[in-house]
Amino acid sequence: MSDFYQITGFQSPCSEYREKGLSLDERYQLTNPSVFLVEVSSDAHGLGLRAQDKLIIDRALKPKEGDLVLMVLSGEFKLERYSIQRLKMQDPEGGDFLWGVVTTLLRDYR
Repeated sequence: MSDFYQITGFQSPCSEYREKGLSLDERYQLTNPSVFLVEVSSDAHGLGLRAQDKLIIDRALKPKEGDLVLMVLSGEFKLERYSIQRLKMQDPEGGDFLWGVVTTLLRDYR
């Protein structure tokens, strides 16, 4: 049937109202080299996160007070709320640093 429309050149009169397809890559800028998709390995009840939640993290963003951030502390990844006091307590010589800012939570319900 689609061949018929190509031969006659007929288009639906509603074609200009057709919505663009949903692309998670475009919506969350996953093709940007500073954006990463990571999976939470265990529950973090204080942060409202569950094991297997997916987080989109942007390494190019500067964190604001209270943002959820991914830190590297003593060589291990750790999620926590950003605070200037916590940042001052980092040990850069021990390998502590801010890895990125969490921008989005994706959660499976089933």
